Amino acid sequence: MTLREEMPQVLRTTASSNPDGIFSNSSLFAVALSLLFLSPLVQAADLDNDMAPPLSPKEAAATTAHPIKAQLSHLGVTGSFRTGYWSSNRLYDDVSGVGTASAWLKLEKKLDNGIGVFAEGYSAREDFRTDGNTRSSMREMYVETRQGDLDFRVGRQIIAWGRTDRLNPTDNLTPRDARLMAADIDEDRFGSLAAKASWNLTANDSLTLVLLPEFQANKSYSKYTEVIPTANNQWAIKYDQSGKAIDWSVSYYDGYDLSPDLSASNVYEHYRTKVLGMDIATTIGSNRFALESAYTQTQDMNGTNEYIKNPFLYTVIGVEHDFGNNTSGIVQIFNRHVYNYTTPTADGLYHAIFSSQLDRNQDGISIRIAKKWLNETLETELAGSTLLERNGYSLRPRVTYLWSDSIKLLAGYEYYEGNSNTYYGYLKKNNTLFMELRYFY
Repeated sequence: MTLREEMPQVLRTTASSNPDGIFSNSSLFAVALSLLFLSPLVQAADLDNDMAPPLSPKEAAATTAHPIKAQLSHLGVTGSFRTGYWSSNRLYDDVSGVGTASAWLKLEKKLDNGIGVFAEGYSAREDFRTDGNTRSSMREMYVETRQGDLDFRVGRQIIAWGRTDRLNPTDNLTPRDARLMAADIDEDRFGSLAAKASWNLTANDSLTLVLLPEFQANKSYSKYTEVIPTANNQWAIKYDQSGKAIDWSVSYYDGYDLSPDLSASNVYEHYRTKVLGMDIATTIGSNRFALESAYTQTQDMNGTNEYIKNPFLYTVIGVEHDFGNNTSGIVQIFNRHVYNYTTPTADGLYHAIFSSQLDRNQDGISIRIAKKWLNETLETELAGSTLLERNGYSLRPRVTYLWSDSIKLLAGYEYYEGNSNTYYGYLKKNNTLFMELRYFY
C-alpha cells in the first residue's frame, strides 16, 4: 500500500533513489506550459459553438467580480495552491519539521468535436526553508472520445481497478509515489502512457482493453539501484457489469510488477507477471458487501529463488455500513497466500518482508470510520489496520474542514508500530503529524 494504506498495499511500493517525480527535470513551468498549449484549442472550440446558451445574469455578475477566475473556469482550468507542515517526511530518515508548498493545475474540457481533453500536474517543494526536495509530475494528460458504443482514451492516464476499499488486489496498472507529501488518499497515484478502448455492450456491461507501451514503477526512497524494464509490451482486459443488483468484473493483466524484487546483489528488478482477478459487490439495506481477489503468476512458479516473489493469491472481503446521520464504517479482512512457500533464509529475509511473503499466509484486518458534521463542511475519519500473525499496526486519524468554497483545511496523524520483521516496524521513522491549507481557484 501507500504510506496511507494497509500493509499489503504498502508492500507493493517500489524503491527509487531518484527524489524527483516522473520528469526529473520538469517543473511547474512545464506543467503550466502544457495546459496553456491546450487552452487556445479549448477556447477556439468554445468560440465556434453557436449553440452555446447565453450566460445567466448570475454568471455574468461572477465574471465581472472575478474575471480571471471566470475565464479559467470557462476554459476548464482549475487547481489549488497548498502549504503545510509535516513533523516527518516520507524518506525514512531523521528529518523533522518539514514545511511544504505546492501548486496543482488541472484542465478538463469537452470540445465541440466530441473530443475530451484532460491534463493534471503539480510542482511541489518539500522543506522550502532548506535545500529540500523539489518534485514535479504530469500525473495525467490524455484525450478521449466516443464513437457509437466505443469509448477511446489515449495518453498518460491513471487506470484504477477494484471494488473493495483502498485494498485492491486487481489494481496492477497504476503506480504510486509513496514519497509525495500529500494529505489526500490516492493523490500519490500517477499515470502511465496507455491506450484504452471500452466497448459498451449494454447499458450495464462493458469490455475494456488496455495497451501499455510504457512501464512506470511504484516509487519510494531507497539507497539501492533500480532497473526499469525497457520492453514494455503490457496489456490488460476487463469485463465489467455495473448498475445492477450485483456489480462484478473479471480481469487479466500481462505486464511487469509495479513493485520490484531485491536481488542478492542489492539491485531492484521488475519481473513479468500475469494476474487473473475478479471483484463483486452488492448493497443490501444499509450494508454494502464487496469481495476482490487476484491470483498472480510470477517468474518463480516453483518457489526456488528467494529473490523473486512466489506466486500468490491476494483476497479482500469487506462490509460497509451506513449508520445514518452522515456516519459510515467499513471493516475488511485480507489474506495473502503464498504458493510453494519455504522459510526465507537470513539473506532473503529483507526481500520476504518487503514482498509480503515472510509467512505462507499473511492475514489482517482494516477498519475505517467516517462522519460528517456542520452541514457536511467538517469530516472526521479514523482508519487503521493490523496483522494477525505478527505484531504490527497502523492508525490514521484525519480531519477535513471546508472553510469556504475556496479554502480547505486538513490535518491528521500517521502512526505505525511493529517489530523489526514487519513493514509497520520499518515505517516507524515516518510517523508524522501533518497540517495543510489549500486555496482552490
